[in-house]
Amino acid sequence: MAVNLTLDFMPVNIVRLLLVGALSQALPALALEPQLDLVGGSDDLRDNIRAYLNVEKQSCRLARWHMRALEREFDVKVDEAARALGYYQLVTQKDFSRDSDCWRLTLTLPPGPAVVYEEVNVYVTGDGKDNRRLLNARSNKPLQVGSRLNHGRYEAYKNNLLAAANAQGYFDASFKRAEVLVSQAQNTARVNLELDTGRRYHLGDIKITQNILNDDLINRYVTLKKGDEYNADDLVKLKSELQASHYFDVVHVVPQIQSLQDGEVPVNIDLNAGPKHSYSTGIGYASDTGPRILLGYQNRYLNDRGHSVDVNVNAAETITTYMLSYSIPMARPAYQVLRGYTGFTQEKINDSTSDRLVTGVNYSSWENSAWLNNFGLSYEQEDYSFGDDPARSSELIIPLFSTSYSSAKDVNYPRRGWNVTMRLKGAGETLGSSTDFLQAYGRLKMILPLGDEGRLLLRGEAGITEVDDFNKLPISQRFFAGGDASVRGYGYKTLGPTNSDDIVIGGSRLLTASVEYDRRVYGDFSVATFYDEGTAYNGGYLDRYRGVGVGVRWISPVGPVRADIARALDGDHGWRLHLSVGPDL
Repeated sequence: MAVNLTLDFMPVNIVRLLLVGALSQALPALALEPQLDLVGGSDDLRDNIRAYLNVEKQSCRLARWHMRALEREFDVKVDEAARALGYYQLVTQKDFSRDSDCWRLTLTLPPGPAVVYEEVNVYVTGDGKDNRRLLNARSNKPLQVGSRLNHGRYEAYKNNLLAAANAQGYFDASFKRAEVLVSQAQNTARVNLELDTGRRYHLGDIKITQNILNDDLINRYVTLKKGDEYNADDLVKLKSELQASHYFDVVHVVPQIQSLQDGEVPVNIDLNAGPKHSYSTGIGYASDTGPRILLGYQNRYLNDRGHSVDVNVNAAETITTYMLSYSIPMARPAYQVLRGYTGFTQEKINDSTSDRLVTGVNYSSWENSAWLNNFGLSYEQEDYSFGDDPARSSELIIPLFSTSYSSAKDVNYPRRGWNVTMRLKGAGETLGSSTDFLQAYGRLKMILPLGDEGRLLLRGEAGITEVDDFNKLPISQRFFAGGDASVRGYGYKTLGPTNSDDIVIGGSRLLTASVEYDRRVYGDFSVATFYDEGTAYNGGYLDRYRGVGVGVRWISPVGPVRADIARALDGDHGWRLHLSVGPDL
């Protein structure tokens, strides 16, 4: 029985050994491929020759006649690759070598003169000869006199110029002349381009498909009309405005290029309704306010006139706000909104408390899609106290104007940009308020590139309040300094004038400044160092407070997440950890 078992299994083991041995010999052979070595020349020349030859795709087993044919083919391709980059007089030295397994090609590329642009002439004729966008596209050319001829860039420039013409509605545009004249004797090239734009097309019939808003509101969004000159940027802008309205889930603004007729371009606008009800929740933490929870509800289109309702609760350890608002789109609904609101805020910070009821109306208007202007009128009733002092009450009717502007395109991590905010408000006893005051506030932020990966962040803010009796001014209208976005190293709202119990009661003036440097060190992480100073005060001598520190930033999808360790240089505040989230501008 033992013999039978041995005879049954021995052949299987032998087969396994033979297969393993055969595969171990065959796999290296299968992995072999011809090799290409390039010596000399520029990086882009070597890369282009390698892409043209594609040596790795050839077989290791070539007959002698096939090798000779391949050599002639390589000569042609090397010449094409070199000429594409302006090298018309490249002389290469080839060396084929092979061993028992495969072959290797070594190309020596002796440096030689490249063809440079001697003359570049680009003309635009037709109806678009004076079109500003086309003139910009023509002038921003990579084909500069004295630079090396590059046929790829030349073709890309032609395509971009033609695309710019199409985007402006010149759909019949074509090149009447497009030539590159090369003098190999002089190693120079002349470029002659003439783009004939033909006529400019206009907008034709505009067909709008949607079923949630009335025609009057839709027509206030879609200000384009039949007969307007075609401009692709106008259509992109319209699509962006409709998407930002939150009324629609899917927005299609499609010019019917295939249906051009009589100089007109029909446009189809298809709008699919988005969800009417929106709910939001969130949690967070900031060292100024502690842990917080956010709850929100929005009815995005309460009626076919586009009115909306928002309810929000922002509950934090020190500040809790409840807010109800009703918004109405105005004449230019993408840029003008009238909003009525009412809300209640409870604030308990340090040794002060404030309960504030606010009801008001606000008109917002975006000027040129950049400046945001707000005109408001609010009624504010506030009960507040400091320490064990008796609670005080105030009633204010406050007209307000504010404006802000931000230049940064990259919200998460801008390398350059600035932001300015200005606000003016006041109240008067003759209008029913419990005190008279007039207040102005301004803040400026700037970001400048510093080095290859670094940024310089500058911030300054100032405020001044003129008031008859400062004691009658409620907490919400006073200035405080200190905290994550103010003077780091000090607690939130801990800097300012104090009362006899050494409780910070705020001031009528504010002045703070900050300078910060940060640098990316790995992926979406950067490190920072900073210096802050300033305080709130009541005129006269400014007893400033200073703080220095270092921090780490994570560039998250919602903006920078900051962790700062700051040292207070004045008083007995010591060290403090600051955590915050939000855009730099």
